[in-house]
Amino acid sequence: MSADSRRSSPRLVPSACSADRWVGRAALPGLLLVLLLAGCAGLPSGAPRSEVVDNHVRLGLAYLKEGNREAARRHLLRAIDLDPRSAEANHGMALLLVADTEYELADEHFRRALAARPDFTSARNNYAVFLYERGKLEEAYRQYKRASEDLGYSGRPQVFHGLGVVAARLGRREEARAAWEKAIALRPAFALPYLELAEYHFEAGEVARARRYLEAFDRRASPVPRSLWLWVRIADRLGDRDLLASKGLALTKLFPASLEARRYREQYGDPLGT
Repeated sequence: MSADSRRSSPRLVPSACSADRWVGRAALPGLLLVLLLAGCAGLPSGAPRSEVVDNHVRLGLAYLKEGNREAARRHLLRAIDLDPRSAEANHGMALLLVADTEYELADEHFRRALAARPDFTSARNNYAVFLYERGKLEEAYRQYKRASEDLGYSGRPQVFHGLGVVAARLGRREEARAAWEKAIALRPAFALPYLELAEYHFEAGEVARARRYLEAFDRRASPVPRSLWLWVRIADRLGDRDLLASKGLALTKLFPASLEARRYREQYGDPLGT
């Protein structure tokens, strides 16, 4: 498995039930539906159709968060029945269908959402994540590029992280580097681009710079198998046996079942003696 294929992938994020309606929240890697909804209102009687549609969508996403897909489906289908062109309803249905592993139908509903509202950047970001996870890298790249152009989108740092991940998978290493640097410029506290850049510079033979980025990642996030394995490789390259042993022990103790821990044991032995 190549280093690029192990990069932290983005994940789907839903819209939140808040005053800033349908502004997506960016999240950490992996294709997971972490729905940030709480306290959504019930359906008011006599409300305008658009408000009823919105409330069905909110309730559908709230049920999806709870794992009640059938209740979510009822509300989302009702919203689409009331307004087949509702971008929010189609986006919610796309998220539900991803959870159902109905990928072709999910793709159709993502497209409907974006056709209805081309400026629905959180849906476009989610569609890019979806395409990436389905291995459609060029399509994912195009969606990320377009999402990155929305200067008002609060999730732009995560969009640039995702853009960098896809660019790296496509072999566009300099574009990947620039995207991760942009993500850091937009949100210096965002940890993942530092890890990406640490690995980028390590692969380029720039060990000192890789170490600085990895230290910056550690100041912003807890260790993960990938970061500890990179520490091991940096320590090995520097000939620092104490650092290598320390990070290897942490890797095998904290993440014993990880691919990185297995590789460490194969290459350096088991520090736990198990």
